Amino acid sequence: MSAYDRFIEDAAIRLELGHRTRWVVDVISAWVDSHPDGLAGLQRRFEQAGLAARFHSWRQSASLRLPIVASELERALGAHTLAMIAHRSGMSPGSFRVVACHLLPGVVTLRSAPDGGAHPAGARRAHGTRSPRRMAGSVPSRAMYGMAIRSVLWMLAVATVLGLTTWVLLKARTPLWTVQDVPREHTARLSLHQHGTQVQVSGSLPSEGERRRAWNALRAVHGASNLYGGIALDPRAQSPRWLDRLIADLPHLQGDGLHLEFAGMQLTIDTTAMEDAQRQAISRRLRQDFPTLEMSGLWGPGLAALAQLPAGVDTAQRVAALNQTTLKFHAGSSELTGDSRQTVHAVADALRGTPAGLRVEIGAHTDSMGHAEANLQLSQQRAEAVSQALQALGIPATTLVAVGYGQDRPIADNRSDSGRAQNRRINYRLLD
Repeated sequence: MSAYDRFIEDAAIRLELGHRTRWVVDVISAWVDSHPDGLAGLQRRFEQAGLAARFHSWRQSASLRLPIVASELERALGAHTLAMIAHRSGMSPGSFRVVACHLLPGVVTLRSAPDGGAHPAGARRAHGTRSPRRMAGSVPSRAMYGMAIRSVLWMLAVATVLGLTTWVLLKARTPLWTVQDVPREHTARLSLHQHGTQVQVSGSLPSEGERRRAWNALRAVHGASNLYGGIALDPRAQSPRWLDRLIADLPHLQGDGLHLEFAGMQLTIDTTAMEDAQRQAISRRLRQDFPTLEMSGLWGPGLAALAQLPAGVDTAQRVAALNQTTLKFHAGSSELTGDSRQTVHAVADALRGTPAGLRVEIGAHTDSMGHAEANLQLSQQRAEAVSQALQALGIPATTLVAVGYGQDRPIADNRSDSGRAQNRRINYRLLD
């Protein structure tokens, strides 16, 4: 097995990319090879960004490669370049930045090796090179050229005849009318509003099968006599990705005053008429099972604590309330899940009330799964992602300090799922 293949196999295990690993590594390798002036030109970019020591450590195969974080990588290569390589790799920019921090140092080491890391492209070029003597001894005669040309012409003639015959047969069998594809222009919708035992249902789904499944599931949970309204059929609506999960969760999504409205990738929740414990249980269930949807109206200990802060409360109390909130990220990534958007807005609202000049640390922590060095790097990237999200909402960069602590400060047992979930957290701390 070549060094290149061993590198891909190790990366597939460490980053959990599976079969996509080879493609991503090939894209990064091709970009490195296509860089003006090769590795020397790439090295100059890192030196200009003040990262010369890191790049030099990557080019020495016998030395320990120094790690790099996403913000440093973006400083050296530029956000546009990273986005372009991410697009070619088929990954989102946020996920690719995490992966590139792990893969680029190894690719540079391989390309710096005397044999270029036995890259497949290099192997193909080597096989395609022939010696002049062999080429001279295998020059075909004019007769052979003539036979080859006649063979090609005969093959083209046969292919043309077969193609015309096939087209005529298909044309004869094609009916005068065909079913046209219906363009998907609308978002699928489903609204559930419970009053006591009665449930008002409205919305539109793209197929009769989906409409029947949703109505039958509602009837099984609430009873046919307690349902009113209906679900319309809209063939132009896009197929809802959330319908299967909603049908499975219906027994847990009940309560007088509960109002849920699914619309495309948006979920609006209203639990204001329910007891606090019910509100939190339903919000936990929705965040757990629909993390890709952008939600509004969630309720939890952190959001409740922030909502109950009196006007003029001191900064220490604000930070204490912030530490009851929960932000979630996609597995192995610094990309916030859709259900975290509302919490980010609530955190930003709380930070707007802090006095000018105060600084707040955003501390990111991980569980103990994976390598400690990779977890430290991931936590730093997650802290920076939260900081950037808050800055986009108007919080000054001078107020925020992003720090990644990795797995070194657990607050629960990493041997259980619930413990690891508690250890994956964002903490806020007031700095002197």
